[in-house]
Amino acid sequence: MKIDPEFVVPVPQLPTSISPGIYPYLGGQIAVGELQTVAAAYGGAVLSGKQGAKLAAKVQRVLVDPAQYQARAETGSDMLFGIDEWLIRQQAAGVPLILTDTQRIRNRDQLALKKALARWELINEPTLVVLPIEPWWLKGGLPCLIQEVRAAGRPVAIVLLHRYNGLDAAGTIAGLLTFISAVGQLPVVLLRCDISAVGALAYGAFAGFVGWSASTRHGPLPMALPARSADDEADERDRSPGVFVSSLHTYFNASKLPAFAHCREPDVLYCDDPFCGGSSLLQIAQLTETNLQTARNVAYRHNLASTEQVSRRIFSTSEPRDAWWEACKSGANASASLAEYGITLPTPRWLRQWLAVGSPLHDPEGVG
Repeated sequence: MKIDPEFVVPVPQLPTSISPGIYPYLGGQIAVGELQTVAAAYGGAVLSGKQGAKLAAKVQRVLVDPAQYQARAETGSDMLFGIDEWLIRQQAAGVPLILTDTQRIRNRDQLALKKALARWELINEPTLVVLPIEPWWLKGGLPCLIQEVRAAGRPVAIVLLHRYNGLDAAGTIAGLLTFISAVGQLPVVLLRCDISAVGALAYGAFAGFVGWSASTRHGPLPMALPARSADDEADERDRSPGVFVSSLHTYFNASKLPAFAHCREPDVLYCDDPFCGGSSLLQIAQLTETNLQTARNVAYRHNLASTEQVSRRIFSTSEPRDAWWEACKSGANASASLAEYGITLPTPRWLRQWLAVGSPLHDPEGVG
């Protein structure tokens, strides 16, 4: 089914039911009861895929991302789900905001960017243009990205595609902040992001959807797995959940947390978010040894609560950009201080970039 533009008018703005803020990105596998609890607690959420569309029909304030970012050459089609099928699924679910079904926009493909920005531009419903792009677009491709988004005049959601974390690539955070500033009043949303979404909001982004797991915090790119023998257990993939450690302002696999347990004050694993209530994150590591699925569920709920706590702390200040820089600096300092206990933690590349940006009260700081 195609939409006849004769019967619709452009509506480029976001609805009032979607407020600026930080929200969870949950993926597509969650029970309805838990989804209702999460959406009520955090004011909304994003699900993914066809299963996500089915769930969204049962819970208010839930959006749906197609989350299949194959390039056109990989699918043989300009659309993910056929002629407007993804639009129809969202309309049937009654979502408050339509997300476009954009495929991966390859580097230097300006025509694909133009097509993505024109997708469903005439439907009479609030629509957010999803832009699955690689870090190049926030560096060498930044002038083109700014030009095309400004010309389209539509709200956009950035999904940064990378084999791990696109914000690790040098220059991406500075480029992202330049982009947010350059498009002016057009809402910019970060989709499938990590704690950096809080920093982006401090610099003018409209909203950030932060993944509660490692697989939902970043836009995936295909990655070839290294060859290994069947009995090579040393290369066994770490299946423990990623855990946000607020004192260090970054994420670690739960299997790595016991290494911190012998550190003296301050206790880096202490967590006072509303979910953990002052307990130690070591409980998640211990759960991974007996019940991996329970450990994941606990880690995911902790990640949501801890992200919300950071967000509230940053935006309760008179200058969120200063507060965000100070949070990044505190995490970097805490990581460095662990060296006296024999724990060497390099400052994450994305965190070094935030320190290099500076803030109104803090000069940019290089971190080795």
